[in-house]
Amino acid sequence: MLEAAPRMAPGEQKAPSTGNPEVWHRSVASSLSGSRPTQALESSSERAPCPPRPAPRPAPPLPSSLAKWTADVPPPPRQAGPGGEKMALSRGLRCCQRVFGWVPVAIITLVVLWSYYAYVFELCLVTVTSSIEKVAYLTIFHVIFLFFIWTYWKSIFTLPQQPDKKFHMSYADKERYENEERPEGQRQILAEMARKLPVYTRAGNGAIRFCDRCQLIKPDRCHHCSVCAMCVLKMDHHCPWVNNCIGFSNYKFFLLFLAYSLLYCLYIAATVFKYFIKYWTEELTNGRAKFHILFLLFVAIMFFVSLLFLFGYHCWLVSQNRSTLEAFSAPVFPTGPDKNGFNLGIKKNLQQVFGEKKRLWFLPVISSQGDGHFFPTRTLSEARNPLLASEEQWEEDGLDDDNLDYNQGSSISVEMET
Repeated sequence: MLEAAPRMAPGEQKAPSTGNPEVWHRSVASSLSGSRPTQALESSSERAPCPPRPAPRPAPPLPSSLAKWTADVPPPPRQAGPGGEKMALSRGLRCCQRVFGWVPVAIITLVVLWSYYAYVFELCLVTVTSSIEKVAYLTIFHVIFLFFIWTYWKSIFTLPQQPDKKFHMSYADKERYENEERPEGQRQILAEMARKLPVYTRAGNGAIRFCDRCQLIKPDRCHHCSVCAMCVLKMDHHCPWVNNCIGFSNYKFFLLFLAYSLLYCLYIAATVFKYFIKYWTEELTNGRAKFHILFLLFVAIMFFVSLLFLFGYHCWLVSQNRSTLEAFSAPVFPTGPDKNGFNLGIKKNLQQVFGEKKRLWFLPVISSQGDGHFFPTRTLSEARNPLLASEEQWEEDGLDDDNLDYNQGSSISVEMET
């Protein structure tokens, strides 16, 4: 067997591979005296070369069970910077806002479901004894209930309509607008863009109305909703009870919802009142039905009073052709603010919201006039102010001469009208 080579101490030199002991003694003596070794020891024939460092051995493979366990372990989360934390916080707040936005809708839904149970089961099936009265009550109730739910559904799930893509900034205009530092230059760029669009209302300072968030020129009566995070055509308000923005696309549905909910509460209060008196005078003694009947009347009267004021206010707005926002802040025209700038008379104001076909007025179907981008204004001549402008008036090539004349005529103030 081969014997292991002895381990060398630090500083100890290996004897050269030669059999002459005198050579070895001279090399040791020269190293101790500090002198240079002889030429014979520096030659490559007498000095062994340094062997190369071996490559590191690869790690042995993990057992199959351990490898499967490590594959299932998720990687550690990346540490987000300050910008990432703000973005995550913003997304979390937006998600919470969307969830809590449905709380008022859930409350209204629960109240409606309870009112249906109290009226159909506790009143009609338990309390009312006459079969004819039961059939009459249930038939009329379900007709009103159907229209009430239909309009409420349309008010909630009809999405707000946004401006057309022609009102958005092109890439070239956006680059010009952002590179322009002077406010006068930015106003000039917006004015050049608005020449091709049917935009007649202005901001408070007389400039073209522009949305910095959506990067678009606002059409007339269009406003940005901070809750929906979008520009809405003919925006009226954001209603938390329907968790939707009320505007051009669903304003008719919202009015019908108020009308049918008002009729729903009035019908319940009128038919329940007789049995409320009987329970109050203890003529009827059903304890469970008594509780539902008493509270059903109170809830119906409470909602009827609150809805009466709200519905009356919106009826006045429709008669004046104003939105809720325009009632608080009059629209500004090139000649100045004018709260009656869109008022065409009660008949035409109603037609703008409900349409010309009266048979569709009370149905929650789309029948409003126009597309929400343009609305006629009060002028001296009805012939020069058509009820609604067609889409050809604002093609990309620009308006024709007749439309330009109409733009000038629409700027005449209401004081000049006799």
